[in-house]
Amino acid sequence: MCSINLAVFIYMALFTCSVMADCGPRLKYAWGDALESSDCPGPDGSPYPRHLINRAIKSGPWSQSSRQGRAARTLDPAIMRRALLDAHSSYSEGSTSAQTANNRTGRAVNLPTIPSSAQAGNTCGGGRLCKTRYNTTAPMYGVSLTSGQPVTIVQKFPDLLQQVVFEVCESSECSVIRGTCTQTYVPYLFLVLPLGPVTFTGQDYVLVESGCVCRPNPMP
Repeated sequence: MCSINLAVFIYMALFTCSVMADCGPRLKYAWGDALESSDCPGPDGSPYPRHLINRAIKSGPWSQSSRQGRAARTLDPAIMRRALLDAHSSYSEGSTSAQTANNRTGRAVNLPTIPSSAQAGNTCGGGRLCKTRYNTTAPMYGVSLTSGQPVTIVQKFPDLLQQVVFEVCESSECSVIRGTCTQTYVPYLFLVLPLGPVTFTGQDYVLVESGCVCRPNPMP
């Protein structure tokens, strides 16, 4: 009996790891990636509520009738992803102005194939004291900043895809000086279910990793 229970435990652990690996990056307050998997389970193990999202898009606050003044065509998700990564890289290095970033976004259709991940240098505010890694994600679930409860982030490929850039610490200690690398976060507005309280379209804030800062150790 013990061997059977152990085998079941190992199987469930491997299954959970496999599911999480297929669901994209697991951030602290957001998880799942609609660009990598469309079947990432929610915090209670239930499947992604695609039927509720389709219903809300058809007749809810994000319906076509609510967007009559806008063109129906949306930007290709791959182009948007590359534009986000390029803009983040440029601003992180401090070598590109806003106008240059806008021009790059405009000609993003000519950019080469997107790499699987993007590696940043050592970043810490304006310096380079903490090693980080950044990429894009289209999170499927998150923790509401206003309520502290899990929410479903609306993602419908390719018409309503909410992509963001995240940047996570990869080192715990600063280089050059003695200090600790600390993860920072920024609140992003997402369309969520249940509808959020921040805007009339049902948006809510979810924290996303935004970089790493070096906090020097106190002098002895």
